Amino acid sequence: MPPNITLKHLASQLGLSVTTVSRALGGFEDVSATTRERVQAYASEVGYKPNQSARRLKTGRTSSVGYIMNGAQGDFRDQFNTRLLVALGQALHDAAPEHDLIVTTVPEDRDELDTYKRFIDGGKVDSFVVARTRIQDPRVDFLLDSGIPFVTHGRTGRASEHDWVDINAADGFMRATRHLIGLGHRNILFLNFFSDLYTAVERETGYLQAMHDAGLAPSSRHCPHGYASAYQVAHEALSGANAPTAFVCASDIFAYGVMEAVSACGHTPGKDIAIIGADNLPPQMYRQPSLSTLDISFETVSQALIELVLAPQDGAPRHRCFDYDLLLRDTTA
Repeated sequence: MPPNITLKHLASQLGLSVTTVSRALGGFEDVSATTRERVQAYASEVGYKPNQSARRLKTGRTSSVGYIMNGAQGDFRDQFNTRLLVALGQALHDAAPEHDLIVTTVPEDRDELDTYKRFIDGGKVDSFVVARTRIQDPRVDFLLDSGIPFVTHGRTGRASEHDWVDINAADGFMRATRHLIGLGHRNILFLNFFSDLYTAVERETGYLQAMHDAGLAPSSRHCPHGYASAYQVAHEALSGANAPTAFVCASDIFAYGVMEAVSACGHTPGKDIAIIGADNLPPQMYRQPSLSTLDISFETVSQALIELVLAPQDGAPRHRCFDYDLLLRDTTA
């Protein structure tokens, strides 16, 4: 096969999606007979041969969905990851009991694309759920070129080309920030993920909109993922001049670090300093006061992810977007 003949090339020449071409070559009946014959005839003409993973997809022998966890974005100790994985596993069992969720981790210093390639070349899975998406996401680029079915939890810069399920983070963080402004806060510090994550941009968009509408000066910091980094940033901010009176946090993991820093600086969370987190994650230990947060149903999101990744992917990419609920607890009293 000439090295430049790829699924992406076939799709471009035929005016079809990469997924449709892949499934046509695999003989899937959800692609019309006319389209299958057209794709197969053109592939034969240019010398393209279906690869081994495509043949395995045709037989459907693996009945597995892959989830690859990057150590740079947390591990099994991360409550977000564990809640999502539990919900995904339950949703997959409910929708297709014969399927398995295959989960692996990639160390922070390793290239996760090697693991995707190994999963595909080894025929370990039929499809993928991709989480914590980046604006420029090499995983999505690779999977689109490979023609392997996948759905992302979160959008990317190529969101119009693939299935995704996401949360309306811009709206949620705008409402959270407006609530703090309504309580009288004017110096509100936003602790965010690194800006290469799509959701970080959405979160900051909402925060900035609320601050702009109120005529207030925004202040935001990007933190490495984790409790300790949020603690350090919050402790420094509270110890300096013009200390914030409220924090909006991109995740509850950050918010719990902020709560610890607030207490270490001699303040009372919720009484002296207001805090709002996101994702309604349980604390690693019993804590008071209780944390105000933006809540989303992991079960609902996971059901949507599994529904899309299992459904035939002929036609335009499908998208689902859910809204956060603002849960007000003690830290915004």
